[in-house]
Amino acid sequence: MTSVYDQLDKATPRVSAYFVTTKEGDPVGKIVFTYPKDGMGRQFCYLHIIGTTMVRGYASGCGYDKHSASASSAARHLELSKNPDPNELDHITAWKAALEPDNGWGWQRLLEAQGYRVHQVV
Repeated sequence: MTSVYDQLDKATPRVSAYFVTTKEGDPVGKIVFTYPKDGMGRQFCYLHIIGTTMVRGYASGCGYDKHSASASSAARHLELSKNPDPNELDHITAWKAALEPDNGWGWQRLLEAQGYRVHQVV
């Protein structure tokens, strides 16, 4: 009989997911990466800050940090809602500042430098 762990691994072989909190542990959002079947295809990144519309970006090719490149692509699509609350504005501003440049420092490290904690769940 297949264990529930094996079932999860079979259902999510090309996905990694993270949730992002403040240093105090308050939930802020999530980041999910989906991987191509081959190494050259498009890797997608889904960014969602609580209270905003989820966005998606991608990177393709190989030989570089596709996580950071796809997160940078997604961050360029982050937008404020029509009536943003101050937290939404602060988080979008911080995430865009951290992720848009795609400067080779690694997406997770850049968010942590902005005062967030990144937790991998899948």
